[in-house]
Amino acid sequence: MKQILSFLLIVTLFLIPCSSAYAWTSFRNEEGRSGANTIHAATPIDTNTTGPRWKKRFSQSMGPVMNSTPVITEKNIYIVSKDVLYKTDKEGAVLSTLQLFASMNSMCYMASDGKNLYIPLGGGLLQCVDMDTMTSVWTSESFGGQSLTTVYIHNGLVYAGTTSGDGSEGCYYCVGAEDGKTRWNYQNETSPCGYYWSGAVSAAFPAGECLLFGGDNGILVSHSLDSDQIYDTLDLSSITGSKGKIRAGITYDAETDAFYTTSNNGYLYQIRMGGNGKFDGVNSVFLGDSADKTVNCTSTPTIYNGRIYVCSYYDNAGRISVIDAETMHTIYTAATGRADIKSSPLVSTGYATEENHHQVYVYFTQNTVPGGIYYIEDSSAAESADIKTLYEPKNNPQFCLHSLAADADGTLYYSNDSGTFFAVHEGFASGDILPSPSPTAPADLPAGSMVSPATPAASTQQTSPGTAAKKKIRPGKPSKIKITKKKKNRGKYKVTLSWKKGDHSKKTQIKIKGKKLKTLSGTKYTLSLKKGVHTILLYGYISPSQKSSAARIRFRVS
Repeated sequence: MKQILSFLLIVTLFLIPCSSAYAWTSFRNEEGRSGANTIHAATPIDTNTTGPRWKKRFSQSMGPVMNSTPVITEKNIYIVSKDVLYKTDKEGAVLSTLQLFASMNSMCYMASDGKNLYIPLGGGLLQCVDMDTMTSVWTSESFGGQSLTTVYIHNGLVYAGTTSGDGSEGCYYCVGAEDGKTRWNYQNETSPCGYYWSGAVSAAFPAGECLLFGGDNGILVSHSLDSDQIYDTLDLSSITGSKGKIRAGITYDAETDAFYTTSNNGYLYQIRMGGNGKFDGVNSVFLGDSADKTVNCTSTPTIYNGRIYVCSYYDNAGRISVIDAETMHTIYTAATGRADIKSSPLVSTGYATEENHHQVYVYFTQNTVPGGIYYIEDSSAAESADIKTLYEPKNNPQFCLHSLAADADGTLYYSNDSGTFFAVHEGFASGDILPSPSPTAPADLPAGSMVSPATPAASTQQTSPGTAAKKKIRPGKPSKIKITKKKKNRGKYKVTLSWKKGDHSKKTQIKIKGKKLKTLSGTKYTLSLKKGVHTILLYGYISPSQKSSAARIRFRVS
Protein backbone atom coordinates (compact mmCIF):
# COMPACT_ATOMS: atom_id res chain seq x y z
CA MET A 1 0.00 0.00 0.00
CA LYS A 2 2.86 2.40 0.89
CA GLN A 3 4.46 1.75 -2.50
CA ILE A 4 1.18 2.57 -4.27
CA LEU A 5 0.80 5.78 -2.26
CA SER A 6 4.40 6.78 -3.02
CA PHE A 7 3.84 6.19 -6.72
CA LEU A 8 0.63 8.22 -6.67
CA LEU A 9 2.41 11.04 -4.84
CA ILE A 10 5.17 11.14 -7.45
CA VAL A 11 2.64 11.15 -10.30
CA THR A 12 0.66 13.90 -8.57
CA LEU A 13 3.73 16.05 -8.14
CA PHE A 14 4.50 15.79 -11.83
CA LEU A 15 0.94 16.73 -12.72
CA ILE A 16 0.89 19.87 -10.59
CA PRO A 17 1.58 22.85 -12.88
CA CYS A 18 4.75 24.69 -11.98
CA SER A 19 4.59 28.24 -13.21
CA SER A 20 8.30 28.71 -12.59
CA ALA A 21 9.10 26.11 -15.24
CA TYR A 22 7.27 28.06 -17.91
CA ALA A 23 7.25 31.66 -16.68
CA TRP A 24 9.22 34.32 -14.89
CA THR A 25 6.47 35.97 -12.88
CA SER A 26 8.31 38.78 -11.11
CA PHE A 27 11.69 40.09 -9.99
CA ARG A 28 13.69 36.96 -9.04
CA ASN A 29 10.58 34.91 -9.88
CA GLU A 30 9.60 35.47 -6.24
CA GLU A 31 6.44 33.58 -5.36
CA GLY A 32 6.99 33.30 -1.60
CA ARG A 33 8.32 29.76 -1.68
CA SER A 34 11.75 28.22 -1.37
CA GLY A 35 13.81 28.26 -4.57
CA ALA A 36 13.37 31.89 -5.63
CA ASN A 37 15.79 33.01 -8.36
CA THR A 38 16.82 29.47 -9.27
CA ILE A 39 16.19 27.91 -12.67
CA HIS A 40 16.44 24.25 -13.63
CA ALA A 41 17.47 24.78 -17.23
CA ALA A 42 20.61 24.37 -19.30
CA THR A 43 21.71 28.00 -19.31
CA PRO A 44 24.65 29.19 -21.46
CA ILE A 45 28.13 28.40 -20.13
CA ASP A 46 30.29 28.65 -23.26
CA THR A 47 31.65 32.19 -23.57
CA ASN A 48 32.92 31.60 -27.11
CA THR A 49 29.49 30.76 -28.50
CA THR A 50 27.21 32.88 -26.29
CA GLY A 51 25.57 36.05 -27.54
CA PRO A 52 22.18 37.70 -28.04
CA ARG A 53 19.53 35.60 -29.76
CA TRP A 54 17.97 39.02 -30.21
CA LYS A 55 18.00 42.42 -28.57
CA LYS A 56 15.85 45.49 -28.78
CA ARG A 57 15.84 49.15 -27.82
CA PHE A 58 12.25 50.15 -27.13
CA SER A 59 13.02 53.85 -26.71
CA GLN A 60 15.13 55.95 -29.07
CA SER A 61 15.89 58.63 -26.45
CA MET A 62 19.50 59.72 -26.08
CA GLY A 63 21.37 58.95 -22.85
CA PRO A 64 20.53 56.34 -20.23
CA VAL A 65 17.15 54.65 -20.54
CA MET A 66 15.79 52.17 -18.02
CA ASN A 67 13.51 49.26 -18.82
CA SER A 68 11.47 47.34 -16.29
CA THR A 69 12.39 43.85 -15.29
CA PRO A 70 10.58 41.42 -17.61
CA VAL A 71 7.68 39.08 -17.02
CA ILE A 72 8.09 35.98 -19.19
CA THR A 73 5.47 33.40 -20.12
CA GLU A 74 5.84 30.32 -22.27
CA LYS A 75 5.16 32.35 -25.43
CA ASN A 76 5.48 36.03 -24.57
CA ILE A 77 7.59 38.67 -22.85
CA TYR A 78 6.21 41.79 -21.17
CA ILE A 79 8.40 44.81 -20.49
CA VAL A 80 7.87 48.50 -19.67
CA SER A 81 9.98 51.30 -21.11
CA LYS A 82 9.10 54.81 -19.94
CA ASP A 83 5.28 54.92 -20.01
CA VAL A 84 4.61 52.12 -22.50
CA LEU A 85 4.04 48.42 -21.88
CA TYR A 86 5.31 46.15 -24.67
CA LYS A 87 4.21 42.60 -25.37
CA THR A 88 6.61 40.64 -27.58
CA ASP A 89 6.94 37.08 -28.76
CA LYS A 90 9.93 34.98 -27.72
CA GLU A 91 11.92 36.24 -30.71
CA GLY A 92 11.48 39.90 -29.75
CA ALA A 93 8.80 40.93 -32.27
CA VAL A 94 6.45 43.49 -30.70
CA LEU A 95 2.89 42.12 -30.80
CA SER A 96 1.10 44.98 -29.03
CA THR A 97 1.65 48.02 -26.81
CA LEU A 98 -0.29 49.91 -24.15
CA GLN A 99 0.13 53.53 -23.08
CA LEU A 100 0.25 53.42 -19.29
CA PHE A 101 -1.33 55.86 -16.86
CA ALA A 102 2.09 57.27 -15.88
CA SER A 103 5.79 56.67 -16.50
CA MET A 104 7.82 54.14 -14.58
CA ASN A 105 10.48 55.46 -12.24
CA SER A 106 14.16 54.59 -12.61
CA MET A 107 13.35 50.93 -11.85
CA CYS A 108 10.09 49.03 -12.31
CA TYR A 109 9.65 45.59 -10.73
CA MET A 110 6.26 44.45 -12.00
CA ALA A 111 4.68 41.06 -11.28
CA SER A 112 2.07 38.71 -12.76
CA ASP A 113 -0.50 36.30 -11.35
CA GLY A 114 -0.81 34.52 -14.73
CA LYS A 115 -3.79 36.60 -15.81
CA ASN A 116 -2.89 40.20 -15.05
CA LEU A 117 0.23 42.33 -14.75
CA TYR A 118 0.63 44.64 -11.75
CA ILE A 119 2.89 47.54 -12.75
CA PRO A 120 4.31 50.10 -10.25
CA LEU A 121 4.43 53.62 -11.73
CA GLY A 122 5.50 57.15 -10.82
CA GLY A 123 3.44 58.97 -8.23
CA GLY A 124 3.04 55.81 -6.17
CA LEU A 125 0.53 54.27 -8.59
CA LEU A 126 -0.09 50.62 -9.35
CA GLN A 127 -1.74 49.75 -12.66
CA CYS A 128 -3.34 46.39 -13.44
CA VAL A 129 -3.26 45.23 -17.08
CA ASP A 130 -4.89 42.18 -18.69
CA MET A 131 -2.05 40.16 -20.25
CA ASP A 132 -4.15 38.71 -23.08
CA THR A 133 -6.00 41.81 -24.26
CA MET A 134 -3.36 44.38 -23.20
CA THR A 135 -6.06 46.60 -21.72
CA SER A 136 -6.09 48.39 -18.39
CA VAL A 137 -8.20 46.76 -15.67
CA TRP A 138 -7.74 49.34 -12.90
CA THR A 139 -5.33 51.90 -11.48
CA SER A 140 -4.85 52.27 -7.73
CA GLU A 141 -5.02 55.47 -5.76
CA SER A 142 -1.82 57.51 -5.73
CA PHE A 143 0.32 56.78 -2.66
CA GLY A 144 2.83 59.50 -3.66
CA GLY A 145 6.55 59.38 -4.28
CA GLN A 146 8.42 56.87 -6.42
CA SER A 147 7.53 53.21 -6.95
CA LEU A 148 10.85 51.38 -6.56
CA THR A 149 10.00 48.24 -4.57
CA THR A 150 9.27 44.86 -6.04
CA VAL A 151 5.61 43.84 -6.34
CA TYR A 152 4.45 40.76 -4.42
CA ILE A 153 1.16 38.92 -5.09
CA HIS A 154 -0.39 36.51 -2.59
CA ASN A 155 -3.92 35.10 -2.19
CA GLY A 156 -5.66 37.78 -4.23
CA LEU A 157 -3.78 40.70 -2.69
CA VAL A 158 -0.97 42.85 -4.13
CA TYR A 159 1.76 44.50 -2.06
CA ALA A 160 4.26 47.26 -2.91
CA GLY A 161 5.90 50.33 -1.41
CA THR A 162 6.87 53.91 -2.21
CA THR A 163 9.77 56.21 -1.36
CA SER A 164 10.95 59.77 -1.62
CA GLY A 165 14.12 60.43 -3.61
CA ASP A 166 16.34 60.24 -0.53
CA GLY A 167 14.46 57.36 1.11
CA SER A 168 13.38 59.45 4.12
CA GLU A 169 9.65 58.92 3.72
CA GLY A 170 7.19 56.62 2.01
CA CYS A 171 4.70 53.85 2.73
CA TYR A 172 4.01 50.16 2.22
CA TYR A 173 0.54 49.26 1.02
CA CYS A 174 -1.83 46.45 0.09
CA VAL A 175 -4.53 46.55 -2.61
CA GLY A 176 -6.98 43.96 -3.89
CA ALA A 177 -5.88 42.18 -7.06
CA GLU A 178 -9.42 42.19 -8.41
CA ASP A 179 -10.42 45.80 -7.84
CA GLY A 180 -7.27 47.76 -6.86
CA LYS A 181 -8.92 49.12 -3.71
CA THR A 182 -6.63 49.87 -0.78
CA ARG A 183 -6.75 47.34 2.07
CA TRP A 184 -4.12 48.97 4.24
CA ASN A 185 -1.36 51.58 4.11
CA TYR A 186 1.55 51.32 6.57
CA GLN A 187 3.83 54.19 7.62
CA ASN A 188 6.20 54.06 10.59
CA GLU A 189 5.32 57.17 12.59
CA THR A 190 8.24 56.99 15.04
CA SER A 191 10.88 56.14 12.43
CA PRO A 192 9.57 57.28 9.02
CA CYS A 193 11.30 55.93 5.94
CA GLY A 194 10.94 55.10 2.28
CA TYR A 195 10.83 51.64 0.71
CA TYR A 196 13.52 51.66 -1.93
CA TRP A 197 14.50 48.53 -3.90
CA SER A 198 13.14 46.41 -1.04
CA GLY A 199 10.48 43.71 -1.30
CA ALA A 200 7.99 41.64 0.66
CA VAL A 201 7.29 37.96 1.18
CA SER A 202 4.64 36.04 3.13
CA ALA A 203 5.48 33.88 6.15
CA ALA A 204 3.35 31.13 7.68
CA PHE A 205 2.99 30.55 11.42
CA PRO A 206 0.68 28.22 13.42
CA ALA A 207 -2.17 30.72 13.65
CA GLY A 208 -1.98 32.02 10.08
CA GLU A 209 0.27 34.11 7.84
CA CYS A 210 1.97 37.47 7.89
CA LEU A 211 3.77 39.75 5.44
CA LEU A 212 7.45 40.56 6.00
CA PHE A 213 9.05 43.71 4.54
CA GLY A 214 11.80 46.18 5.40
CA GLY A 215 12.74 49.76 4.58
CA ASP A 216 15.36 52.48 4.73
CA ASN A 217 15.02 52.74 8.52
CA GLY A 218 16.54 49.25 8.79
CA ILE A 219 13.42 47.88 10.46
CA LEU A 220 11.75 44.60 9.49
CA VAL A 221 7.97 44.59 9.84
CA SER A 222 5.67 41.59 10.38
CA HIS A 223 2.26 42.78 9.18
CA SER A 224 -1.17 41.25 8.72
CA LEU A 225 -1.82 40.21 5.15
CA ASP A 226 -5.24 41.80 4.80
CA SER A 227 -5.78 44.23 7.68
CA ASP A 228 -4.08 47.19 9.30
CA GLN A 229 -2.43 45.15 12.07
CA ILE A 230 1.25 44.92 13.00
CA TYR A 231 2.41 41.68 14.61
CA ASP A 232 6.02 42.63 15.31
CA THR A 233 8.93 44.87 14.29
CA LEU A 234 12.68 44.28 14.45
CA ASP A 235 15.38 46.95 14.18
CA LEU A 236 18.31 45.10 12.60
CA SER A 237 20.79 47.56 14.11
CA SER A 238 19.99 45.96 17.47
CA ILE A 239 21.60 42.78 16.14
CA THR A 240 24.76 44.24 14.60
CA GLY A 241 25.13 47.60 16.35
CA SER A 242 25.38 49.20 12.92
CA LYS A 243 22.56 51.14 11.28
CA GLY A 244 21.83 50.19 7.68
CA LYS A 245 19.04 50.44 5.10
CA ILE A 246 17.15 47.42 3.82
CA ARG A 247 17.31 47.82 0.03
CA ALA A 248 16.80 44.16 -0.89
CA GLY A 249 14.08 41.56 -0.92
CA ILE A 250 13.57 38.70 1.51
CA THR A 251 14.28 35.06 0.58
CA TYR A 252 12.74 32.00 2.24
CA ASP A 253 14.66 28.72 2.51
CA ALA A 254 12.73 25.57 3.38
CA GLU A 255 15.77 23.52 4.44
CA THR A 256 16.62 25.92 7.26
CA ASP A 257 13.02 27.20 7.67
CA ALA A 258 14.40 30.72 7.79
CA PHE A 259 14.22 34.03 5.94
CA TYR A 260 17.26 35.92 4.63
CA THR A 261 17.83 39.54 3.68
CA THR A 262 20.63 42.11 3.55
CA SER A 263 21.24 45.69 4.66
CA ASN A 264 23.21 48.20 2.63
CA ASN A 265 25.89 48.50 5.35
CA GLY A 266 27.08 45.02 4.45
CA TYR A 267 25.23 42.49 6.61
CA LEU A 268 23.38 39.33 5.67
CA TYR A 269 20.66 38.28 8.12
CA GLN A 270 19.02 34.94 8.91
CA ILE A 271 15.58 35.42 10.51
CA ARG A 272 13.35 32.77 12.04
CA MET A 273 9.68 33.30 12.87
CA GLY A 274 7.84 32.15 15.96
CA GLY A 275 4.15 31.90 16.72
CA ASN A 276 1.66 34.69 16.01
CA GLY A 277 3.93 36.41 13.51
CA LYS A 278 6.66 37.30 16.03
CA PHE A 279 10.37 37.34 15.18
CA ASP A 280 12.17 34.50 16.94
CA GLY A 281 15.94 34.53 16.55
CA VAL A 282 18.21 36.47 14.18
CA ASN A 283 21.77 35.69 13.08
CA SER A 284 24.00 37.90 10.95
CA VAL A 285 27.28 37.80 9.05
CA PHE A 286 29.35 40.72 7.80
CA LEU A 287 30.05 40.54 4.07
CA GLY A 288 33.45 42.21 4.34
CA ASP A 289 36.76 40.98 5.67
CA SER A 290 37.42 43.96 7.91
CA ALA A 291 34.96 46.22 9.71
CA ASP A 292 37.07 49.31 8.98
CA LYS A 293 36.34 49.07 5.26
CA THR A 294 33.04 50.03 3.64
CA VAL A 295 30.63 47.42 2.33
CA ASN A 296 27.52 48.23 0.30
CA CYS A 297 24.90 45.60 -0.42
CA THR A 298 21.59 45.88 -2.28
CA SER A 299 21.56 42.25 -3.40
CA THR A 300 18.78 39.84 -2.45
CA PRO A 301 20.32 36.48 -1.48
CA THR A 302 19.66 33.33 -3.52
CA ILE A 303 19.82 29.93 -1.82
CA TYR A 304 20.44 26.46 -3.22
CA ASN A 305 21.59 23.22 -1.62
CA GLY A 306 22.45 24.85 1.70
CA ARG A 307 24.51 27.68 0.17
CA ILE A 308 23.65 31.37 0.07
CA TYR A 309 24.85 33.49 -2.86
CA VAL A 310 24.87 37.25 -2.36
CA CYS A 311 26.65 40.13 -4.11
CA SER A 312 28.10 43.32 -2.65
CA TYR A 313 30.71 46.07 -3.06
CA TYR A 314 33.69 45.88 -0.69
CA ASP A 315 37.04 47.67 -0.58
CA ASN A 316 36.41 49.29 -4.00
CA ALA A 317 35.65 45.95 -5.66
CA GLY A 318 32.54 43.98 -6.48
CA ARG A 319 32.33 40.56 -4.90
CA ILE A 320 30.10 37.55 -4.56
CA SER A 321 29.97 35.71 -1.23
CA VAL A 322 29.10 32.04 -0.76
CA ILE A 323 27.77 31.40 2.74
CA ASP A 324 26.54 28.32 4.63
CA ALA A 325 22.77 28.80 5.08
CA GLU A 326 22.63 26.98 8.41
CA THR A 327 25.72 28.25 10.20
CA MET A 328 26.00 31.64 8.44
CA HIS A 329 29.71 30.94 8.00
CA THR A 330 31.36 32.42 4.89
CA ILE A 331 32.72 29.57 2.75
CA TYR A 332 34.53 31.84 0.29
CA THR A 333 34.31 35.07 -1.69
CA ALA A 334 35.28 36.02 -5.25
CA ALA A 335 36.10 39.57 -6.36
CA THR A 336 35.58 41.31 -9.71
CA GLY A 337 37.97 44.25 -9.61
CA ARG A 338 36.55 47.75 -9.31
CA ALA A 339 32.98 47.01 -10.47
CA ASP A 340 30.04 47.44 -8.10
CA ILE A 341 27.48 44.61 -8.16
CA LYS A 342 23.91 45.74 -7.45
CA SER A 343 22.21 42.65 -8.85
CA SER A 344 20.82 39.57 -7.16
CA PRO A 345 22.45 36.31 -8.33
CA LEU A 346 20.57 33.86 -10.55
CA VAL A 347 21.39 30.20 -9.86
CA SER A 348 21.12 27.63 -12.67
CA THR A 349 20.80 24.02 -11.49
CA GLY A 350 20.48 22.61 -15.00
CA TYR A 351 23.83 20.79 -14.81
CA ALA A 352 23.72 19.67 -11.17
CA THR A 353 24.14 15.95 -10.41
CA GLU A 354 25.25 13.92 -7.42
CA GLU A 355 28.40 13.00 -9.35
CA ASN A 356 29.49 16.64 -9.78
CA HIS A 357 28.46 17.60 -6.21
CA HIS A 358 25.43 19.57 -7.43
CA GLN A 359 27.44 21.92 -9.59
CA VAL A 360 25.63 25.17 -10.33
CA TYR A 361 26.27 28.31 -12.37
CA VAL A 362 25.64 31.59 -10.56
CA TYR A 363 25.01 34.60 -12.82
CA PHE A 364 25.01 38.34 -12.08
CA THR A 365 25.61 41.72 -13.71
CA GLN A 366 28.00 44.53 -12.72
CA ASN A 367 27.18 48.21 -12.50
CA THR A 368 29.88 49.36 -14.88
CA VAL A 369 30.50 49.54 -18.61
CA PRO A 370 29.97 47.45 -20.70
CA GLY A 371 27.10 46.00 -18.64
CA GLY A 372 27.43 42.28 -19.41
CA ILE A 373 26.80 38.91 -17.77
CA TYR A 374 29.28 37.27 -15.38
CA TYR A 375 29.22 34.04 -13.42
CA ILE A 376 30.94 31.61 -11.08
CA GLU A 377 30.84 27.82 -11.02
CA ASP A 378 30.08 26.39 -7.58
CA SER A 379 29.31 23.03 -5.99
CA SER A 380 28.87 21.55 -2.52
CA ALA A 381 32.57 20.66 -2.58
CA ALA A 382 33.89 24.02 -3.82
CA GLU A 383 35.96 26.23 -1.54
CA SER A 384 36.83 28.92 -4.09
CA ALA A 385 35.81 30.20 -7.52
CA ASP A 386 36.89 32.63 -10.19
CA ILE A 387 34.50 35.14 -11.71
CA LYS A 388 34.17 34.55 -15.44
CA THR A 389 32.75 36.64 -18.26
CA LEU A 390 29.88 35.02 -20.15
CA TYR A 391 28.84 37.88 -22.42
CA GLU A 392 29.65 41.57 -22.85
CA PRO A 393 27.80 43.74 -25.40
CA LYS A 394 30.12 45.20 -28.02
CA ASN A 395 27.69 47.73 -29.44
CA ASN A 396 25.49 48.64 -26.46
CA PRO A 397 27.88 49.21 -23.54
CA GLN A 398 26.41 50.87 -20.45
CA PHE A 399 26.16 50.55 -16.69
CA CYS A 400 23.78 47.92 -15.34
CA LEU A 401 21.61 47.70 -12.23
CA HIS A 402 19.47 44.83 -13.48
CA SER A 403 19.41 41.25 -12.29
CA LEU A 404 18.96 38.38 -14.73
CA ALA A 405 15.81 36.47 -15.58
CA ALA A 406 15.58 33.12 -17.40
CA ASP A 407 13.08 30.86 -19.13
CA ALA A 408 12.65 27.12 -19.47
CA ASP A 409 14.92 27.07 -22.56
CA GLY A 410 17.78 28.53 -20.51
CA THR A 411 17.80 31.89 -22.30
CA LEU A 412 19.03 34.72 -20.05
CA TYR A 413 17.25 38.09 -20.17
CA TYR A 414 18.27 41.50 -18.85
CA SER A 415 18.61 45.21 -19.69
CA ASN A 416 21.49 47.60 -19.19
CA ASP A 417 21.25 51.38 -18.95
CA SER A 418 21.47 51.81 -22.73
CA GLY A 419 17.81 50.83 -22.75
CA THR A 420 18.67 47.63 -24.65
CA PHE A 421 16.90 44.43 -23.67
CA PHE A 422 19.02 41.32 -24.30
CA ALA A 423 17.96 37.69 -24.82
CA VAL A 424 21.23 35.75 -24.50
CA HIS A 425 22.00 32.10 -25.27
CA GLU A 426 24.62 29.85 -26.77
CA GLY A 427 24.95 29.70 -30.54
CA PHE A 428 24.55 33.47 -31.12
CA ALA A 429 28.01 34.90 -30.53
CA SER A 430 27.86 36.96 -33.74
CA GLY A 431 24.48 38.53 -33.01
CA ASP A 432 25.71 41.84 -31.57
CA ILE A 433 24.54 44.18 -34.35
CA LEU A 434 22.71 47.16 -32.82
CA PRO A 435 24.37 50.60 -33.10
CA SER A 436 26.32 51.78 -30.08
CA PRO A 437 25.33 54.67 -27.79
CA SER A 438 28.08 56.45 -25.87
CA PRO A 439 28.41 55.24 -22.26
CA THR A 440 27.26 57.74 -19.66
CA ALA A 441 27.24 57.80 -15.88
CA PRO A 442 25.45 54.95 -14.08
CA ALA A 443 21.79 55.31 -13.16
CA ASP A 444 22.47 54.82 -9.47
CA LEU A 445 21.69 56.64 -6.22
CA PRO A 446 19.45 58.50 -5.88
CA ALA A 447 17.23 56.11 -7.78
CA GLY A 448 16.02 58.56 -10.26
CA SER A 449 13.08 60.80 -10.75
CA MET A 450 10.25 59.94 -13.04
CA VAL A 451 11.23 59.51 -16.68
CA SER A 452 9.35 61.98 -18.84
CA PRO A 453 6.78 60.39 -21.15
CA ALA A 454 7.59 60.03 -24.80
CA THR A 455 6.01 58.51 -27.83
CA PRO A 456 7.06 54.87 -28.04
CA ALA A 457 9.32 53.91 -30.91
CA ALA A 458 9.77 50.17 -30.81
CA SER A 459 12.79 49.27 -32.88
CA THR A 460 13.60 46.16 -34.74
CA GLN A 461 17.19 45.01 -35.07
CA GLN A 462 19.19 47.37 -37.23
CA THR A 463 22.02 46.83 -39.65
CA SER A 464 25.01 49.10 -40.14
CA PRO A 465 24.30 52.62 -41.47
CA GLY A 466 23.68 52.69 -45.19
CA THR A 467 22.88 48.99 -45.38
CA ALA A 468 19.36 47.93 -46.23
CA ALA A 469 17.82 45.79 -43.48
CA LYS A 470 17.18 42.25 -44.57
CA LYS A 471 14.93 39.92 -42.66
CA LYS A 472 16.84 36.86 -41.58
CA ILE A 473 15.11 33.53 -41.37
CA ARG A 474 15.49 32.10 -37.89
CA PRO A 475 15.99 28.35 -38.16
CA GLY A 476 14.13 26.19 -35.67
CA LYS A 477 16.02 23.95 -33.32
CA PRO A 478 16.05 20.14 -33.81
CA SER A 479 13.35 18.09 -32.09
CA LYS A 480 12.30 14.48 -31.42
CA ILE A 481 15.89 13.57 -30.51
CA LYS A 482 16.53 9.90 -29.81
CA ILE A 483 19.61 8.17 -28.43
CA THR A 484 20.63 4.53 -28.84
CA LYS A 485 23.72 3.10 -27.14
CA LYS A 486 25.82 0.02 -27.77
CA LYS A 487 28.88 -1.09 -25.83
CA LYS A 488 32.20 -0.83 -27.62
CA ASN A 489 35.64 -2.19 -26.87
CA ARG A 490 37.96 -0.71 -24.21
CA GLY A 491 35.24 0.87 -22.12
CA LYS A 492 33.85 3.14 -24.83
CA TYR A 493 30.30 3.16 -26.12
CA LYS A 494 28.89 3.72 -29.55
CA VAL A 495 26.11 6.32 -29.32
CA THR A 496 23.78 7.06 -32.21
CA LEU A 497 21.74 10.26 -32.29
CA SER A 498 18.73 10.76 -34.52
CA TRP A 499 16.51 13.82 -34.74
CA LYS A 500 13.98 15.79 -36.72
CA LYS A 501 15.59 18.74 -38.48
CA GLY A 502 14.52 22.21 -37.28
CA ASP A 503 12.16 24.29 -39.39
CA HIS A 504 13.96 26.20 -42.19
CA SER A 505 17.23 24.48 -41.24
CA LYS A 506 19.44 23.30 -44.08
CA LYS A 507 21.72 21.42 -41.72
CA THR A 508 22.19 20.44 -38.09
CA GLN A 509 25.29 21.41 -36.14
CA ILE A 510 26.33 19.13 -33.27
CA LYS A 511 28.60 20.15 -30.39
CA ILE A 512 29.85 18.42 -27.27
CA LYS A 513 31.74 20.18 -24.44
CA GLY A 514 31.79 23.37 -26.52
CA LYS A 515 33.64 21.78 -29.44
CA LYS A 516 32.10 21.48 -32.88
CA LEU A 517 31.83 17.88 -33.95
CA LYS A 518 29.95 18.00 -37.19
CA THR A 519 27.65 20.03 -39.41
CA LEU A 520 25.37 17.53 -41.11
CA SER A 521 22.80 17.56 -43.85
CA GLY A 522 21.31 14.30 -42.56
CA THR A 523 19.45 13.50 -39.36
CA LYS A 524 21.60 10.76 -37.81
CA TYR A 525 25.09 10.73 -36.31
CA THR A 526 27.16 8.10 -34.45
CA LEU A 527 30.08 8.81 -32.11
CA SER A 528 32.08 7.07 -29.38
CA LEU A 529 31.86 8.23 -25.78
CA LYS A 530 33.40 7.18 -22.50
CA LYS A 531 31.33 6.11 -19.51
CA GLY A 532 29.80 9.09 -17.67
CA VAL A 533 27.37 11.97 -18.07
CA HIS A 534 27.49 13.85 -21.37
CA THR A 535 25.79 16.96 -22.76
CA ILE A 536 25.30 17.30 -26.50
CA LEU A 537 24.01 20.44 -28.24
CA LEU A 538 22.14 20.35 -31.54
CA TYR A 539 21.52 23.56 -33.51
CA GLY A 540 19.32 24.23 -36.50
CA TYR A 541 21.81 25.66 -39.02
CA ILE A 542 21.66 27.82 -42.13
CA SER A 543 24.89 29.77 -41.74
CA PRO A 544 27.19 30.83 -38.88
CA SER A 545 25.01 33.90 -38.33
CA GLN A 546 21.75 31.99 -38.71
CA LYS A 547 21.57 29.30 -36.09
CA SER A 548 18.81 28.30 -33.71
CA SER A 549 19.15 28.13 -29.97
CA ALA A 550 20.47 24.81 -28.76
CA ALA A 551 18.45 21.67 -28.27
CA ARG A 552 20.35 20.30 -25.30
CA ILE A 553 20.44 16.58 -24.50
CA ARG A 554 22.01 15.40 -21.27
CA PHE A 555 22.37 11.66 -20.71
CA ARG A 556 24.41 9.03 -18.95
CA VAL A 557 26.52 6.43 -20.73
CA SER A 558 27.04 3.28 -18.66
